[in-house]
Amino acid sequence: MTQAAVSQAVRRAEADLGISLLERSRTGVVATNAGRHLIRAIGDAYDHIDAATNAVRTAVESPTVSISVSTSFATWWLLPRLPDFKRRHPDIELRLVTTDTDDAIRLDELDLWIPLGLVERGDVDAVPLCPEALVPVATPELAATQSSWTPSTLRTAPLLHLEERYQPRFDWVTWFAHHNVVLDGPLSGDRTTDYSLVLHSALGGQGVALGWMHLVADLIDDGRLVALAPPIETSNPFMVLNPNRRSLSDNARLFRTWLVETLGHSLSPD
Repeated sequence: MTQAAVSQAVRRAEADLGISLLERSRTGVVATNAGRHLIRAIGDAYDHIDAATNAVRTAVESPTVSISVSTSFATWWLLPRLPDFKRRHPDIELRLVTTDTDDAIRLDELDLWIPLGLVERGDVDAVPLCPEALVPVATPELAATQSSWTPSTLRTAPLLHLEERYQPRFDWVTWFAHHNVVLDGPLSGDRTTDYSLVLHSALGGQGVALGWMHLVADLIDDGRLVALAPPIETSNPFMVLNPNRRSLSDNARLFRTWLVETLGHSLSPD
């Protein structure tokens, strides 16, 4: 609708109700007390209409499932396992959106979202994906340069750092604090804002990386990296989110179930 059409519709509503809904001036318009009351009263009704419309739209749309994940999750876990999902569900099409920030997500364009950090918002439903567990990792050659690794000896190791630009998760400072290692100054080592580059640097023998277990488990199993300490599990698990203002399609539910079950199996000690 054009601005003129909106203004005309508001004036008709005011004439019908016999009250002013907006206070108009040369600097703009603001809602009157009656206008604010009306907005609150009818807002839920419009939300229900919107949810019902989206539910119908979801039911008749294409079988495509749109999911947003980090570049590192797509590279190191999801893409190697997608052939398994496609063999099971060849008719389901996937739209993979990679992003390394939780701030620019457009939920109206997605079915599922695995955020980088903790998301507290009322317009999503959440299903646990996997625990957040971290372990220091390095190549076997770098690991062999020390007879045994302890939190104190890791303090002097060549560390690889992830600089998170938006919402930080776990980092080396947090890891050392967990082990009661006092830091007498800034930690040295190479830094990048891309976790995929952190893992590539670790695989190239350039240093020790903090590895999220669900991303480095395959590399450890293959012998390309080794764990230098037991993993630490935090209280901030990874979640799969979906917009709660529209119904999740059957295809999206199938893909979410596959994600949770497959990731759980990949982290199983068996």
